[in-house]
Amino acid sequence: MMNNRVLLVGFYNEKALGVRYLARALRHSGFEPTIVFFKRFNSEIPEESTPRELELLKELTEKTDPLFVGLSIMSSLYLENSNRVNDMMKSSFNFPVMWGGVYATLLPEKALEKCDFILRGEGEFSIIKIAKAIQNGEDWHDIPGVGYIQDGKYIQNDVGPVQQDIDLYGYPEIGGDNMFLINEDRIIPGDPQMRAFTYELSASRGCPFQCTYCSAVNLRRVYEGKGKYVRFRTVNSVIEELKEAKAKIPKLRVVHFWDEIFSTEPGWIETFCQRYKTEINIPFRIWGHPLMTNDNIIRQLVDAGLHQVVMGIQSGSPYVRSEIFHRYETQEQIIEASRVLARWKVPVVYYDLMICHPFESVDQLKETFDLCLELEPPFRLNIHGLNFLPGTDIIKMAIDRGLYTEEEMDKLMYGSLQEQYDRHWGPHASSFHDASAKNSWADLIYLTQFHEIRDKVIALSKDPDGNTAEIKKLKKKMERTKTIRRYVEKAKLVLRIGR
Repeated sequence: MMNNRVLLVGFYNEKALGVRYLARALRHSGFEPTIVFFKRFNSEIPEESTPRELELLKELTEKTDPLFVGLSIMSSLYLENSNRVNDMMKSSFNFPVMWGGVYATLLPEKALEKCDFILRGEGEFSIIKIAKAIQNGEDWHDIPGVGYIQDGKYIQNDVGPVQQDIDLYGYPEIGGDNMFLINEDRIIPGDPQMRAFTYELSASRGCPFQCTYCSAVNLRRVYEGKGKYVRFRTVNSVIEELKEAKAKIPKLRVVHFWDEIFSTEPGWIETFCQRYKTEINIPFRIWGHPLMTNDNIIRQLVDAGLHQVVMGIQSGSPYVRSEIFHRYETQEQIIEASRVLARWKVPVVYYDLMICHPFESVDQLKETFDLCLELEPPFRLNIHGLNFLPGTDIIKMAIDRGLYTEEEMDKLMYGSLQEQYDRHWGPHASSFHDASAKNSWADLIYLTQFHEIRDKVIALSKDPDGNTAEIKKLKKKMERTKTIRRYVEKAKLVLRIGR
């Protein structure tokens, strides 16, 4: 019998939507995909892979005996562990190893230093062609999106036109016996998503914005001139996916949409909200954007079950936002968006901030503090550092401005797992300059989310250097408060009756 097995590996992500989409495409074309979720995500205590976990993956690969292995490499964050898996596969087996994902798409030549070939961009159709070619012993080198090294020369095939009808991709694999989680020196059969309280999905492809710290704008450039890049699924496609998730995931309590924006097509929001409320009726979370927030949309979404909005602001400094991050919303538009969310009583509102990075002065941190005081409460803050991700525009900007040499930037981008986590999620991440002053203002910014102590925070801000000890003490106290509130909120969702 002809071999029809393919092994796909995702790293530090039990949802791994891209891998699940590829698995569904392969299955619908007669192949037997196996998915390995290699390591759980943990932003507080990142874990390197262990020799035992690599051995477990090796044993599973031997049993699977695939035509080829596909590794989904999303960023440099887990590159060291991805390389370990890649090297184990290359040294132990004879089948080809393919890399896909954002890293392989934006840095193909670096990816090809390790793997046999890459697949750039949206790969659902091309991976089927690859699997059929390898299965039949045919040449796969001319397949759209494929890149490889031949006679020491890098060769990259065109990615082809943008698929406009993304309903044709179907939706990600949900459940099944072909999935395994490898974590903490164990291999756990089954889809780890089946034990989750949340389900993640995307109702669109492509992002319309051009933030310098994000890879989305460069992914769009890969398809430049090949058709409309921002595309939306039909409401029916989204609802059918959610029906399957609701039927298969016993503890499902929250749905999380990963889209930058919901569809702006006439009637989409109206139809979605009507059907979601009637057929799904589970609290859901979305990403928001100040330029895409208005009363009509938020009113309908709240009525349908909108539970949480996470909105990126990134900086309260108009200069940092526009000139550094290439985000062009004004202070007034951000403040008005916060009023809309408060007016329609969105239960949980988070604002994302990236602060204490080398592009930012103490005065610009103060601007972020001032803006936070203008945001309509209640709200919470997600405060991150700036992580320099390979393939993003902000890297060249930092080098051109003399903030780093190319060698220093490489060390930042390809540092250890712990170092990269600390820069992004660690306390006052990426605070390289004016550390003491920046940390005081970072603490004050954090405290603005607690409306009940707002007057005290404003008083402390009059002399942050003189009030450093009191600011830190207050922040520590409010961190405990925030943790308790988060657990209470989660408990309410988990114990929710009347799904």
